[in-house]
Amino acid sequence: MPWNSMPDCVEAQASAVSVYGFEVQDLPSDDAKLKLLRVTARQGAFMHVYFDEKSEADARRYAGCLGTPLNLLATELLDERNGAQWASVVFTADLKYIPPRGEMIKTRWVIFTDPNALEGQRPRPMVIETLPHEQVHDFQSRNGAITPLWFSEGHATWAGLRITGMLDPEAARLDREERLSELRAAEGPVNLGGWGQRRVKREAILRQVSPEDRARMESDPQFVPKGGSYTFTMDDFESDESMAGVRYAAALLMFEGLEKRHGAEQVRRWVLDVTSATGDVTEDQLATSVKMHFGEDLSGLLED
Repeated sequence: MPWNSMPDCVEAQASAVSVYGFEVQDLPSDDAKLKLLRVTARQGAFMHVYFDEKSEADARRYAGCLGTPLNLLATELLDERNGAQWASVVFTADLKYIPPRGEMIKTRWVIFTDPNALEGQRPRPMVIETLPHEQVHDFQSRNGAITPLWFSEGHATWAGLRITGMLDPEAARLDREERLSELRAAEGPVNLGGWGQRRVKREAILRQVSPEDRARMESDPQFVPKGGSYTFTMDDFESDESMAGVRYAAALLMFEGLEKRHGAEQVRRWVLDVTSATGDVTEDQLATSVKMHFGEDLSGLLED
């Protein structure tokens, strides 16, 4: 259903009950500083929507927009889980807000409602472009699978764009074209297989954690807060990430190529098989899986 035909995504509403296969409920919040909505989709799948006082209108307006993608994601990812919890979001006007993190805290993606926020961090682009991609990552990690970066980002970009395209076809087209234009302008080999050999600078983590976690990080060099969402720039990595945008596009084309040769359904079943694993999925294991599902050897493409 096109985005513009979903009134709950266009107009602020006080409530939205069982619209398009989901419902939105007010719940007591587990965060003293934020209120809470629960968006529940089919098969009991749900996500939490937190918001501060200044952001209530936006949170209620876009809560419905978050329910429809949950159902689309379940179909796209062949997700048969019952009662699955997806990543949460926080609508806030506080540009300095830092989400809590921890092993028992579901990842919270921040959506800034302050008009001074960067365009990509505001409600509409976050809801229709960023969150489908990030929720795919949430699904990939449901059992703890850790896959090579070309696989995880290629799949999230491919599947995320498919969801975005159902919500706003033009936004998906522009996003894809922007990625591919960067790839066309690239010089030298992309080397998808070598993607992921990078480390985030410690100071990039320090600036995005609570004072308590910062103090513990400074006293314990081995400690890094688990869970939560972080935002990084190219300057935040200790390895050369100047090719990151190009690699996203190349990984997308890898998945689109598999779809063209074998069909989207076969690609979905392959991904479901790979991400059902627990722990590290090595390049050798992935190559074996590709051979089993598609009868192909992708090593040449990964080295180009």
